[in-house]
This record gives sequence, C-alpha cells and structure tokens, in this order.
Amino acid sequence: MKSRFSEPHINRYPKAWQVVAATLAGVGIGLTAMHFLPAKTGKSLARQTVSGKHSQSKTASTNPLEAVNLWPKLDSRMNVLLMGVDSNGRDTERFNGCRSDTIILASLDPETKKVSLISIPRDSRVRINSPNGKHTVEKINAAHALGGPELTVQTVSEDFGVPIDHYMVIDVQGLKQLFEALGPVEVMVEKPMHYRDRAGRLNIALEPGLNKLDATRLEEYVRFRHDPRGDIGRIERQQWFLRQVKKKLEEPQVLLKLPELCKLAGEYVRTDLEPTDMLKLAAFCKDLKTNQIQTATLPGEPVTINGGSYWVPTPDTSALVLHRMAGAPLSVSVIATNTGAHIHAVHNSDMTSDLNDQSSVSYAAYSNDLVNSECAQAAGTKPPSVVVKYPKGCEETARNLEGRLKEKGYNVRWIQKADLAECQHELLVQTSFRADDQLTLAVKQAIPELEAYPVNVSPEPRSSSDFVIVVTPGSKIIGPTAKETEEADLPQKKEDAHGA
Repeated sequence: MKSRFSEPHINRYPKAWQVVAATLAGVGIGLTAMHFLPAKTGKSLARQTVSGKHSQSKTASTNPLEAVNLWPKLDSRMNVLLMGVDSNGRDTERFNGCRSDTIILASLDPETKKVSLISIPRDSRVRINSPNGKHTVEKINAAHALGGPELTVQTVSEDFGVPIDHYMVIDVQGLKQLFEALGPVEVMVEKPMHYRDRAGRLNIALEPGLNKLDATRLEEYVRFRHDPRGDIGRIERQQWFLRQVKKKLEEPQVLLKLPELCKLAGEYVRTDLEPTDMLKLAAFCKDLKTNQIQTATLPGEPVTINGGSYWVPTPDTSALVLHRMAGAPLSVSVIATNTGAHIHAVHNSDMTSDLNDQSSVSYAAYSNDLVNSECAQAAGTKPPSVVVKYPKGCEETARNLEGRLKEKGYNVRWIQKADLAECQHELLVQTSFRADDQLTLAVKQAIPELEAYPVNVSPEPRSSSDFVIVVTPGSKIIGPTAKETEEADLPQKKEDAHGA
C-alpha cells in the first residue's frame, strides 16, 4: 500500500498543538497523520488564500477573516477506525500480515462537539469474511493479518452494524520514536507496574503517582497489561493517556519538531484520509477540551472456548454504546448474529440455513426491543441515582459531593471507598441505560466542579445506579451549608419516620 505521506511536508503550518490535537485518538496507539500534510496541500491552501483575497475585493464581508479561512469545516459525523499493529519480525515488510492489537473507533460529531473513542478488545470473537470467500471465526485482531485495514474496516462495520468512513494504521514500532520527538510527558501512573518481557524487550518498572516519563517509560506505560484486568486494563490506560498527553501537545516547542514528526509519519502511518479530511479533523479538534472526549470499551465478558481466550461482546449494551457514541443504527440482532460464543464459520451460501438451524443459538431472542424496553423502564420519574467512589483520605470530599447531590435532588445510593489505584483520575461514568448525554449535562450543571470531569460510557441493564462519580486526592468539592444539608435530609427523615 502506498503511503499518502511520501511527499515533502508543507511550509505553512497551523498551530502545532491544534494539528496534533486533531490526532488525540491516534496518539493513544502511537501516531496519526493529521500533522503531516503533503506539499500539494500547502499549495492548495496558498491558492485558497489568494482566491479569498480576490473574492474579498469583489464582495464586501462583515468579517474579512472569513474569506481567508484555511480550515475546512467538518459538517457531519466522521467515524475513523484506528489500528495499532506490530511487525512480525526484523526482516518482514511493515504493515503486512500483522495483527491489529489495538482497535479504536473514533467518532467525531460536530453537532455535539464531542469525540467518542470506543476501544474494541483485540480478543473479541467475531465472524470474518476471509479473502477465500468463507466466513471464519477468529479474534478480531486477525482481520488485519488476513486482509489488511480494509478487511478490518469491513469486519467491524458488518459485525457491529456501524458505518466507518476512514481508517488509520499505526505501527507501534514508531511509538518510542514519537515519544522521543515529543519529549517527556507528565502522566499519572495509577499503580505499581512491574514486568519483564525479554522477547518484547520490555523491562517495566513504574511507580504510582504523577511522573514525567521519557520515551522508554511512556512506551512501557501504554503497553503494560500484566495485571488481573489484562488487555482491558491496558485499554483503559491508553484512553487516559489520550487525555493526559494533550497538555504536552499544547507546548509551543512542538512546532519546532514538526519536520521530525513528518518523517516518522511517512514511515509508521498508513491511512485513506485525504488531506482535506485531515484539515477538517484538525479544524474540529483545535479547540477541543479533554472533557469533550468520551471513552468506552465495547461491553462484553472474557470467555474460554476450546482452550482459547476470547472477549464476547454483549449484544444489547454494545449496540447501545455504538448507537449513542458513533451514530450507528441500533443493531442488537446484527451483533448477536456475528459475534459471541455460539457463532461458527460458514460458507456465504450456507449463512441463511445455518442461522435457522435449531441447534444454533436462538438469535431471535436478541432484538432492539430489549434495549428500547430497558431504556423506557429506566427513564422513570425517580430522581437520578449516583454512587460516589473515593480513595482513603478523601472522605470529606466524598461527603461534600454527597451533600451537594442530595441538595439538588439526586439519590446518592452510597459512597464507596476504593483503592487509590482506582481513584487516580476524576471520572463520571454512565452506568445505566437511562444515563445519556442529556442526563450527564444536567449532573454537571448541578455540580459545577464536575464540569471538567471526563465521561466514560459503561451501561448495564438494571444497573444499581445511573452514574458513578470518581473523586481523587486532588479533587476539590465544596460542601453545602449546614442549613442546606438539613433541608436536603428532611425528606429522607420524614420517609424514615413514616416507615417506622
């Protein structure tokens, strides 16, 4: 596949952090290519500028900058599939025959002004339409090895019912070079990370807390997965890395490093994005704040099948996440048919008869009605419910938040003490089918201190609460006044007295 970045970089650069910020999703798995526009784009931009000046002389404008705007506008949602691959050896050709061990669906929505990042676990058990015309059942990371990024895009689109506009592939061998070019990055390490992998040439020894990590340590942070949560824990760290690296990308000196980054992109990035598409993404993301980036991991559970470890997506919750975050049609039956523990390989011609086989799983049990009824049942008149999660030593912060939420009419189910490793990042988690963006906005408006909290989407049927709010040792939540606390507790006291 020919690289779209083989031409020299342009002379006219937008602000460095704006261009790199447009690639936040890609940075999480290595590097994306929006920073690195070919020379012909620079010439076309120059022509647009001249043309803009000419049109300005002919037609009066209330804003003279409108005629010379170099940023094309992203008018509609764009879904980009991001893949991180590793080479198969020193003498193998880059990008060929290798598995995509990181898969992230990035959805940029100009209507809501948000970026959604949905991580698809590499062990997800799916049906792949292999090049020989048969449907084979494999882990989803095998699609890239069988047919490159195009087959991965086709597999994700068909098996999950989600439209995908473009793809971007990053060779993770370029991670260290990228980090060396950017310089040390301040990262919150959630817990002790110790692991030695001779084959992977990793000797990870990271301690918890806020650390300035050099290139070697950054690579270790994003690749570490040797804990009880395995690949799911690694996915969460990648998502946090996306948010934390943004501060680094805003540093002015990154501009001076663009030529070096251009060279890296030509070697380590492949994409079908056209230069105009890249500029649209850069324009959309240039003013993006970290709390406008929503994350999710495709819901499911780990399962062992015939000795192999798989991630089996949950059809209803997966469909809801893709519908809300990526604009996909609600497709519960599609996901149930093409993923999970019960699917098996079939010829295309045998697909219909196989699915009607009485010995197969009953896919009719999975439909959009299940999700719609759950959402309708959850959207009752009861006040939204919240669980507050806090680390040792932050009891006062948790109590302050509890009091403020009760003051605003929220039902605080309980406050939960957790390990510090689970509370290193402030976070607002949507945990029920009821908890959508509108309800999340209401929570943030009720408690202004929560405005900057990033959002994670993790719905569960019949969840015990609508939200989980995670506070950290650095969280600042002011408590209600004594009078407000008494007024907030009065309804509960009356209810308790009535019950007695």
